[in-house]
Amino acid sequence: MHLSLVNLCNWRSYADVKFSFKPPTARRPLVLIGAMNGHGKTSFLIALYLGLFGRFGLRHVEGFGGFTEDDMPHYRAAIARFRRSSATPDEPTSIELVFSPTKDEADSEHEIHVIRRWFFTVDGKPRQGEAFETVELHIDGKPQRLATGLDAAHDRLERILFPAHFMPAFFFDGEQAQRLIMNSGEQGIKRSVEVMFGTKVVDELHDQIKQYLAVAHNRLGGKRNVSNQQRALNQKLDERERLDKDITDLSRQVQILEQKKADLESEQRILRERLARLGGEGRTNLESLHAEVQRAEREKLAAESALTERAKTLGLSLAVSRLAPAITNRLHAEQTRETWEHLREGTRAKSEEVLRVALPEPPETDDLLGHLSDTVRAKVRARFLRALEQIYIPPPKNCAPEYLLGHAKGEMRERLLATLDTVHRQTSSDIRARARRLKLAREEFEDLSGRRARLTNLPQELSELSTKLTDVGAQISEYSRQLGSLEREIISKRASLKDLNADIGRLQEVLAALGPEQKRIAVAERVYRSLDALSQELRPITLRRLQDFVTRHFVAIADKRYRGGEIEFPRGGAPVLKRYGQPDQLIEMMSGFERRSFGVAFSLALAEISKRRIPLVIDTPLGNADTEYRPRLLKAVTAVDLDQIIILTHDAEVTGPLFEQIESQVQQTFLVQYDRNRSESVVTEGAFFNGVGR
Repeated sequence: MHLSLVNLCNWRSYADVKFSFKPPTARRPLVLIGAMNGHGKTSFLIALYLGLFGRFGLRHVEGFGGFTEDDMPHYRAAIARFRRSSATPDEPTSIELVFSPTKDEADSEHEIHVIRRWFFTVDGKPRQGEAFETVELHIDGKPQRLATGLDAAHDRLERILFPAHFMPAFFFDGEQAQRLIMNSGEQGIKRSVEVMFGTKVVDELHDQIKQYLAVAHNRLGGKRNVSNQQRALNQKLDERERLDKDITDLSRQVQILEQKKADLESEQRILRERLARLGGEGRTNLESLHAEVQRAEREKLAAESALTERAKTLGLSLAVSRLAPAITNRLHAEQTRETWEHLREGTRAKSEEVLRVALPEPPETDDLLGHLSDTVRAKVRARFLRALEQIYIPPPKNCAPEYLLGHAKGEMRERLLATLDTVHRQTSSDIRARARRLKLAREEFEDLSGRRARLTNLPQELSELSTKLTDVGAQISEYSRQLGSLEREIISKRASLKDLNADIGRLQEVLAALGPEQKRIAVAERVYRSLDALSQELRPITLRRLQDFVTRHFVAIADKRYRGGEIEFPRGGAPVLKRYGQPDQLIEMMSGFERRSFGVAFSLALAEISKRRIPLVIDTPLGNADTEYRPRLLKAVTAVDLDQIIILTHDAEVTGPLFEQIESQVQQTFLVQYDRNRSESVVTEGAFFNGVGR
């Protein structure tokens, strides 16, 4: 699906212009729309929100985050602000949008044509009632009959295109990417997961089957005239209904607490910003700074301990640094002598046994040398002994002539050699590294202690802010505790509900033989139990998958120092970046480029996971980013399987060298320029900044 036409009439700076987009291809998905600030980029983006969903899209427009769909006076006032100031009174303001299937989708998708018009009185005020706004919907060129009221058109568009709350993930302003971060908190993530992964469909089907079961049981006569088995089943059904109600009530309490916690976290962010403006610690409050001081102190103590332990062995290292080779060689030589002596003594101990074999006694038993006289036999015996001695003369090479370190023998000598080897391998670089670690730890501790002291001694207003921040932090912690307690109770009740469903299923199987209606009820019960289990198991799996995809895109776009980190969506909190050995970082407290990187990464993750062929439209994604960030972002965007990517940019974003890098992927360019003589924005297809274009 791609955006093939945007026609704007009397819309902000546009009098009557058309953006006609060519069908994108897999190799050329990019469309560049260039415009200087104030010439019409944001007007194009807002037109997508309001042209598609009217008042249901206004809350996603910058500055209207608190708008509710029922606030028609403010909606009319907003449209009046967006209307071209020089428009003729009898001419409506209109937005025409056409979404066309790509070549690959021609057989499965439809062309969606939406025309939304707003009407005004002769004095330029919005008309009252239903005369103010109309919507036309055409599918494949055929006008569609819509039920009375704009709500019917809204519901129909959500079914055939996408839900309205999808828009901030696919049409957004790069400069305001933090809106995505705020919207991707607990409730935003829930909505994304529900729609993207179909859990909402599972829940809706679960509720429909529950309603069917209630009606079916009533149709069978309720609790009157039933068997014991049916009566037992009815009791368990009543018990399940109570458990369902308890879980629903607890879930509602969780939602209320999550909203209160989110409000407090919003207040906490505002207080932190005020604290930073007053010269405080910027992104850190007094409580977290105190925790940082404690951490730095622990690191300093650990570094001191490590250096002390190393210093204990330093004396030995210095003492033997010059003599270590000589001592080691001497110990090895004495080890060789000890081995040699043991072998020689062993042979001596065996010499008598050897002689008894060589010269058997008495002589008459010796048939070889028994005829010799006793004197000659004694001489032969002495010669044999000298021959045995000669086996170990001279001593082996590298054998010590004597023992100088005779007190260190055997196992003690082995330990001494091992110690000398360790000392020899421990060079001065080790002591320097430990000293450097201690120096850095002390500097960090002193710096944090100084910052804490400065923060403590700031004026009264700052002190009050710090106190309030501490109170808000305590309330947030209390809400987190209550949420944890409620969630544990919900888990316990869900476990009971699971066991109860199993009992109901067994009773239904028994009753299924009583008739076709009971059989249908039994089948419905099995489906009900399966959907209940599926819904509970699906959410954490899909959330983890979303985190993995967002992480992959974020680390590819953001600064290199964040590689190896992981994005996590904590329950009830804003997204954080986790890195090994580093403190967790709230995305919303990071630099503008990192927040923008997250916004784009979040959009790419949703697009990639959902496989929805929605055009991705980004207003000023690059801003004044550095030259390394820009190609990384464009490479990440074009690497995702999207049909169409429309980038709204000013002249300093996609410059000549960068345009050359992406030119092979650019399908089309537009240049929007404000004509002061005509007081309107003029669109030129095929043009772009610096004379380049397509």
